[in-house]
Amino acid sequence: MNVASPSRHSLLSRVILAAALLALGASAAFATKVTFRYQPVIGGVNSVSAAGSFNGWNATANPLKDDDKDGIWSAEFDLPPGRIEYKFVVNGDQWFTDENAADTSDDGFGGKNSILVLKDQPVTVGHGATVKKADAPKLGLRQVTFKFRPSPKPDAICVAGTFNDWTLGKTPMTDADGDGEYTATLLLAPGSYQYKVVIGSNGWTQDKAGQDGEADDGFGGKNSIKNVDERFPSIAVKKGDGEVFSDGVQHTQGAQELNALGGGVIELTTRAHLDDVSGVDLVWWTTGAETRVSMKPVEKDRVYEYFRSELKLPEGAKYVFQYQDGKAGPWLGTKGLSKTRVAEDYFTYDSARFPAFVTPDWVKNGIIYQIFPDRFRNGDPKNDQDFKEWYYAGKNQLPASGKINSDFQEYYHLVKWDDIAALTQAPHTADRRDWMAFYGGDIEGVRQKLDYLKSLGITIIYFNPIFEAKSTHKYDAADYRKIDPHFGTNEQFVAFVKEAKSKGIRVILDIVFNHSGNSHWAFKDAVEKGPASPYYTWFEFKQYPLPTGWPDVNRPWKPGDYYYCWWNFGDLPDLNFDLSRDNKAEVPIRDVKDAQPNVALIKYLLDATEYWLKDADVDGVRLDVPNEVPFWFWKLFNARVKKVKPDAYIVGELWGNASDYVKPGMYDAVMNYAFFRDPVLKFLCNAQGTGAEFDAALATGRLTYPRQSVAVQMNLIDSHDTVRYLTQANGDVSRLTLAALFQITYVGAPAIYYGDEVALEGQRDPDCRRPFPWDWEKDAKRASVHAYYTKVANLRLKHSALRTGEFRTLATQGQTIAYLRSDATAKFVVVMNAGRQATQVTLDTATLGGTVKATDALEGGAAQNWSGTVTIDLPAATGRVFQITK
Repeated sequence: MNVASPSRHSLLSRVILAAALLALGASAAFATKVTFRYQPVIGGVNSVSAAGSFNGWNATANPLKDDDKDGIWSAEFDLPPGRIEYKFVVNGDQWFTDENAADTSDDGFGGKNSILVLKDQPVTVGHGATVKKADAPKLGLRQVTFKFRPSPKPDAICVAGTFNDWTLGKTPMTDADGDGEYTATLLLAPGSYQYKVVIGSNGWTQDKAGQDGEADDGFGGKNSIKNVDERFPSIAVKKGDGEVFSDGVQHTQGAQELNALGGGVIELTTRAHLDDVSGVDLVWWTTGAETRVSMKPVEKDRVYEYFRSELKLPEGAKYVFQYQDGKAGPWLGTKGLSKTRVAEDYFTYDSARFPAFVTPDWVKNGIIYQIFPDRFRNGDPKNDQDFKEWYYAGKNQLPASGKINSDFQEYYHLVKWDDIAALTQAPHTADRRDWMAFYGGDIEGVRQKLDYLKSLGITIIYFNPIFEAKSTHKYDAADYRKIDPHFGTNEQFVAFVKEAKSKGIRVILDIVFNHSGNSHWAFKDAVEKGPASPYYTWFEFKQYPLPTGWPDVNRPWKPGDYYYCWWNFGDLPDLNFDLSRDNKAEVPIRDVKDAQPNVALIKYLLDATEYWLKDADVDGVRLDVPNEVPFWFWKLFNARVKKVKPDAYIVGELWGNASDYVKPGMYDAVMNYAFFRDPVLKFLCNAQGTGAEFDAALATGRLTYPRQSVAVQMNLIDSHDTVRYLTQANGDVSRLTLAALFQITYVGAPAIYYGDEVALEGQRDPDCRRPFPWDWEKDAKRASVHAYYTKVANLRLKHSALRTGEFRTLATQGQTIAYLRSDATAKFVVVMNAGRQATQVTLDTATLGGTVKATDALEGGAAQNWSGTVTIDLPAATGRVFQITK
């Protein structure tokens, strides 16, 4: 939910501006007519609007129309002259860059804002744009120094932005002369970059003194903008010139730079500016003896090239890095890069400071299948919803009007399995969407289809919440230790897990600890008894008692005025972890010693987690909105989970860069929206950008997290919170199978959202949660997609090279990419064309070891002899997999 609304300040500014213009007798002379025209790249379009800096990024204020139904939406607006940033918004919540824009800038979320500079002449943007593309920026890098004066003196400070993918700690700021001004210098290509200064671990701060401009950050604040242009000195970086650029070259011994793999093995990483050095040596000493190894170049991002060595380093070993560039050989120690070796300037390895980060092998080798329980299969109609629980009282019948006011009224009801329209064509809601329609799916339904999942290649089931709750989605727990009775019983679930494991399938549960439901037994007790309830402090009440008639108040009211609740949804009261702070203030606290823990609540949550891991024998947990829970709690959580089950999987729902959470003692991985789904949607789904840009976006993800975490990232292309991938692709199944090919052959754990394998579509929530079409075999399109998923998934299961092997990019040409997955047992080359026209991919077989045989791993056929340069023909939106042998 990154939609920014205009603040009171911005509205006031507009009033002042309007008054000033009227006072000057101004009219249209002070405005430029701008025609926005957009042709959506997805299907199922109900609305299109233009949003940007000119309207506070309001997603509905400037709607476009398609009156002639030609597929092109347009509207004309009068906008003030000057620079604006904008995007097109489809269906209210899907944001698209104008690919015809004159220029773009990073939007702060991994994408691009379109840029338009208005003068006094009418212009058209979007489809049929009259504005020319901006001239390419001048070649060469610029030396850019960021400066900031914090108060008081910080323990740690860094700058994070679009130039380093908002990675905490990647670009630290230092105050070498102690004058209170902290600096960081980078080499950046000309362009516009968004950034913030981060004080400590969570103090994201706008740089008002040093910025060239600002942009909405999507969370009610502002990002700073730095325009890199001729004001900054040009720097020529070249291999072999005997000069190594030192700014930003560092080794901080962070989780990505000193990575303890387990078994005494560590991985050391350092970096140099792109194309600046020919190599780096790692040098270390023990008892006076020197050892030197050449480090392996492994990855590149937009600024740096990274070098790694994996080794067993003796306890207490002292080490440094020596860079190689022509005749130069500078040394990197704790004080930075120096031309000569400084005797006492070295790093020290201390195993106590760097605990091993071991992630579960079964996830590295697995394929995840996400199930929304109510919508997968109704296996036992006897447990269908009868709405006899206390929290449904008065809420399972429509009022006499046949309509409900969703601000305070609820209508829970059971619909037929094939009634898909119930989700989006409900006659009783204002927007026709219905989140309260049950379909009857249950655990027994999943049990009946375990063989279906096994044949598909699934080894892990990730369940959306299954605990007792009022809603269809169950993110509003009524009891964290009880299966919802309309899904089954605890005993049935335990038996299900046992049977699934007998078929090689493990189970992950979705856990929501930021909030419970207002149907939770503890919240009910607190509301009924007030401060006399032992559970009153489990929640954060602002005033008491609640309105008369609760829980059926039957009139408009604001629950957020009475207690803290998630995004002011009264059904989701926030849990109170820290008795010394309110809900917002408790989240950034990192050390439990600095908090007043709510011991009874924390014990209840951890005991409930242990129950499912131990008694029910589930093997992992997915954590909902974990960044809204105090940081210190997750350390306690990890300790309990790993004690009960050392190889349990902990994966967080974090949509951006989560490097602060993915490390020893915290999470194994996250749902990989930022570094997998987002680039996949842009490149493979929407055919936007180049193969090189796609590769760079993926490389950032591989560099952001430790290697063993990259191997267990939950790589998804859609979920219960997003539009279905096939719908995003305008129903083009070739783009769905292309994404499946990449998802299943890339590094990490592929996560298939139920129904993707049978071409299930769906717009935004709740439409993306349609019931599974169990008649899929009668539909040729669905059956074809299912066969493809099955073939690729089972290929992955058969070959360790596709699961845990090395990943190496071989080529990026236009909108194509080719990469290698390999280990000691096999080699595979995957080639993909994301473009809208057929093309060819050219490979140099020297990168594969010379003359080789290539066999189509999916279609079979005779092996081809590859030697020298080989050309592969690829139709639009297709990919191929070749197994390579000598």
